[in-house]
Amino acid sequence: MQNVELEAVLRVPGKNAARKLKEKGYIPAILYGKGMESIPLAVETGKLRTIVQKHGRNVLLNLVVNGATHQAILKDEQRDELTGKLIHIDFQRVSMNEKIEAAVPLKLEGVGVIESKGLLVQHQKWELNVESLPTSLPDEIVVDVSNLKIGDTLLVKDVNVPEGVEKVDDPDEVILTIVAPKNADVPETDESVETSSENG
Repeated sequence: MQNVELEAVLRVPGKNAARKLKEKGYIPAILYGKGMESIPLAVETGKLRTIVQKHGRNVLLNLVVNGATHQAILKDEQRDELTGKLIHIDFQRVSMNEKIEAAVPLKLEGVGVIESKGLLVQHQKWELNVESLPTSLPDEIVVDVSNLKIGDTLLVKDVNVPEGVEKVDDPDEVILTIVAPKNADVPETDESVETSSENG
């Protein structure tokens, strides 16, 4: 995975300073990591958005601060509860030789097949928490649900992850369940048809 450069500026903590930065198109941030003091920063909102849209949320960054480059990931984000607008970013400095934990989005394939049968995918979990070296961290994890039937449940342990990546979530945690819409007639299975025939 190629590192993407993002320039950051030092900022003075405080609400007034944060407001002025936002007016200039910057978002407050902080950089922290093992063996270092936290550094208050600000990055251009537009540039950060473009990078995430192009490379994914788990992109490896060369975060340039006052001429010094820090290899980092976007660890956390805070949004306004009412507007959903991004208001703060946490960057974590990483070592290429040390494993990190991160939340990786799940990308479902085959949802159209499920819906064509008149069924629904009921989500419980949209991300998978994994551990890997920064260079092995995937942008997304693809899960094929096309073969699932009504009542089937997909668990964390059912998901395959790339080599070098380990799942850290509870193996029995539910990711999704295939259900029928409310008030919908459930299609008869072959077993139920056979049972009805025998009873008749």
